[in-house]
Amino acid sequence: MDANDRRRFLRRLPAGLAPLLVAGTLLRDAAAQPAGAAAGAAAGKARRRVVVMPKLVSIPYYEAVHQGVQAAAAELPGLAVQWLGPRQDSAEQQIELLERILPTRPDVIAIAANDPMALSPLLQRAQRTGVRVMAWDADVTPREFFVNLVDYAEFGRRLVEALVAQTGPQGEIAVVTTSFTAVNQVRWIQAVKRTLYARYPELRIVDIRPAGENTEEAFRVTQVLLAAHPKLVGLISLGVPNMPGVVRAVQAAGQAGHVAVTGNSTPSRMRSFLKDGAVRTVLLWNAQDHGYLTVYCAWQLLQGGLAAGRPFQAGRLGTLVPQADAVNAQVSLPALELTRDNVDRYRF
Repeated sequence: MDANDRRRFLRRLPAGLAPLLVAGTLLRDAAAQPAGAAAGAAAGKARRRVVVMPKLVSIPYYEAVHQGVQAAAAELPGLAVQWLGPRQDSAEQQIELLERILPTRPDVIAIAANDPMALSPLLQRAQRTGVRVMAWDADVTPREFFVNLVDYAEFGRRLVEALVAQTGPQGEIAVVTTSFTAVNQVRWIQAVKRTLYARYPELRIVDIRPAGENTEEAFRVTQVLLAAHPKLVGLISLGVPNMPGVVRAVQAAGQAGHVAVTGNSTPSRMRSFLKDGAVRTVLLWNAQDHGYLTVYCAWQLLQGGLAAGRPFQAGRLGTLVPQADAVNAQVSLPALELTRDNVDRYRF
């Protein structure tokens, strides 16, 4: 049906029906993609519908997550999975997409919230209408379950251990973070501090500065840190886009080999730095596994629920046991350590 035929068809529809069809067209065009074989199951077979919403689409990291979503959907033919996200990391765009999708009444919305405070009222409305809400990647309330990236305490400990392997147990270090409000950043920094106090009291954080999620801002912030603290022996960089900027600033200042850098970023962003020795260790999590696990958790939520201490099967990831948290329960992935020797195994 071409555009003219579509317009004529809509004019003949009963009042009130055309807007719903238009909304459906908008959803189809708003970066929505069916995930895997679940989307192609036989017509007429009852399937539960899950919408997985990332912070944004069409960047390598979330494309890797989407691959995991598709893989899980292919293994769960009783589930129809829709990948739907904004083109920018914008809470306003997520709100617009949610406003469009909620009238279609999906069974579950699994969302990586760009702004938990801004999205909370709409998610409350979703729950009141019977839509179940999960968080993944970035936490938000209300939610029935959270598919976390990694365990906060483990990740903070691993960051410190990666730095100490280069700096030794004494000296001044600084942290470049994305913000002072993002839950994962706050919790990682808390875990870093606890590890330092407990194990390395003579390795001290002397400064923490935000850089958003912006490589160039991280470069500028690191320049300021290096000038303000000439005795720095190490830097911890938090936020996937920030670590390349931090490393480049250390190199530009002639401090490579004197100021160690570790943090979290992706293989594609850090491959060259790992290969040339500018960085020894980068920590992350398996992005494909995160998408895969999110879909399996949505399925389990619909089948019989998810609860702290109750094991469940997550396909190729095996048996997982959710842990209680301040809201209800969550599950997380193991930390992934990237080095010169293994970085080429990962393509995201």
